[in-house]
Amino acid sequence: MVDVVRQVGARLTSQVDPLLQKRFYPGPLANLRRSYQAFHTFDKAHTVALVESGLIPLAVAQAILTGLRKMEAEGIEAVRDRMGGGRHSGEAYLTETLGADVAGWINLGRSSGDLDAVAWRFNLRRRLPAVLREINRLRASLLDVASRHILTVMPAYSLGQHAQCTSLGHMMLSWEAPFARDVTRALQVHAEAAASPSGSGIMTGSTFPISRRRTADLLGFDSVQTNTRDAVVNLDTMLHAQSVATIGISNALSVASDLYLWTMTEFKFVDLADPYCSTSSIMPQKKNSWALSWIRGQGSLALGRLSGVFALLKMESDGLEDTLLGPWQLYETLDELEDMAAMLAGMIATMTVHTARLAETASHGWTQATDLAAMLTQRAGISWREAHQVVAHLVREAVDTGLTPEKVGTADIDRVATKLLGRPLRVAPEALRAALDPRQSLDNRDVVEGSPAPKRVEAQIQAARAALTQDAARIDENEKRSSEAAMRLEATIDSILAGQVRGERT
Repeated sequence: MVDVVRQVGARLTSQVDPLLQKRFYPGPLANLRRSYQAFHTFDKAHTVALVESGLIPLAVAQAILTGLRKMEAEGIEAVRDRMGGGRHSGEAYLTETLGADVAGWINLGRSSGDLDAVAWRFNLRRRLPAVLREINRLRASLLDVASRHILTVMPAYSLGQHAQCTSLGHMMLSWEAPFARDVTRALQVHAEAAASPSGSGIMTGSTFPISRRRTADLLGFDSVQTNTRDAVVNLDTMLHAQSVATIGISNALSVASDLYLWTMTEFKFVDLADPYCSTSSIMPQKKNSWALSWIRGQGSLALGRLSGVFALLKMESDGLEDTLLGPWQLYETLDELEDMAAMLAGMIATMTVHTARLAETASHGWTQATDLAAMLTQRAGISWREAHQVVAHLVREAVDTGLTPEKVGTADIDRVATKLLGRPLRVAPEALRAALDPRQSLDNRDVVEGSPAPKRVEAQIQAARAALTQDAARIDENEKRSSEAAMRLEATIDSILAGQVRGERT
């Protein structure tokens, strides 16, 4: 490991233990690589701020910035890997190519603390747009399926039992809504992480008058964090981001678990497209939903990771383990969420829906029992509880005798009502048939906003599509602002290399 900070013979007299280097200082290269671009961008922005504040000579700044661009040409990942991959791998490379008398200026007024603090916020803000686009693609898939299945009747379940009639369109909307909230929450986290910790040092800032606001602007942040200690050691925003991402995974896990049931032989509501399935090494008839299995399994592990992050980030507030290990957990969670959303979007967009099977199941499971009780209240003038008990007794007798809903007649209702209430109810046969019709069950709910009634579902789809469009625009705007900051930084470097330096900033 090339380490310009921990030099043997200075404060310490021996090399770092290889296991410590592998696990924690500086840590696994696979984890460190996630921060290379953040470290590199901060190296450039900090150098610009130093020369603009008159703290380093122009020639030194030009040499450092030229060296950093040379690193880009050679490949940032390859160079920083060779330099050990740590926060100061840029300085190590510059020391190798320019000498310590030049490269040694780059860390003036800066610490590993604000390098770490900048890196995870920088990474989070640039990582979120890609993740959110996959979630939005999933939302679009759900809304497309919903729009095609507004009239597709199916049973809704409660505690694993048939509950009431609904439509597949209404069900898809109930899946889309949590993902819409995931995007809202993530955009809030993006805004929360918009204050830059650069210039905070390890907690108390610096005696050098570097413009924190200038560095923040060049890094694409909107402002600076007010308190320099809070900027480095308080990680509640990281915990917020981890929580939001884990909620997204929880929502993906919930949908995957429902689909897992729906693809089972006994349900056979949907079939997944082959790219999301595998087969058995011994049973040639099998079509196993491996994509759903991975989401269910990895999603469960991600939920457990959140509790570990909570414990990690609520240790002493001036430790090191939280600032190093916490971001690595967050990056893993964001990766998993992105992949889960992408797979679910593909599965839902390409799945085959067995509409006849859904309708058949809705008709045979007494999902219209509530509608039947409502009809008795309206047509026979009895209280809801009386109607509820009449239907409850009727269903129990029907289940015991094998009487299906379509075979129930008004005589059966009168028999039960006479036994319970002392009189027949004498409802019309056509009223009974309408109450037991799954399709009519949807229409009957048109009186309730947000219900599975076709017109209500259409309205929900329109509102959800409008929200999706607005969210997509906000994501694009956030990414545009990041791109503009990157272009600003490069244009400023071009000016400095041409000998033009902006005046000292405050």
